[in-house]
Amino acid sequence: MAPVKKLIPGIMLVVAALLMIGAIYIWAPVCSKFLELKTGKLIYMRCHYSAVAAVILSILMIASAVSTFIMKKNNIIIPVLLGFFLILVIKDTPLSIGICKKATMECQGTKIWFYISGILSILSGIYAWKLDCDEKGHSVQLD
Repeated sequence: MAPVKKLIPGIMLVVAALLMIGAIYIWAPVCSKFLELKTGKLIYMRCHYSAVAAVILSILMIASAVSTFIMKKNNIIIPVLLGFFLILVIKDTPLSIGICKKATMECQGTKIWFYISGILSILSGIYAWKLDCDEKGHSVQLD
């Protein structure tokens, strides 16, 4: 039973990555429209670039999960950071890209999937940390 427990954080990461990629490309795609500048030039909206960043972070999640499966050692900090960055991407801060501000835009439906995938990734890291503490004989109280 113990070896199966060690696979759970990696499986959680793969699920988070697949949820994010699936949401972006299949069931909750970002805006497909272009933004027209005053000069007449068409550019992608912010949500397009957020989606590109999310796909890159999802690929990194899958790579982290594969390394977990191969090395048989759970990553603790990497899933937490990837989840944090996935959530940070959609925030409207100087450090992030953000998404469209109008509530009627398509990317508003994608936003929840950023949160779900990011939180699942963070939980994967926390669970890996708990497994690591249990393996070393440390007591972990999550009360």
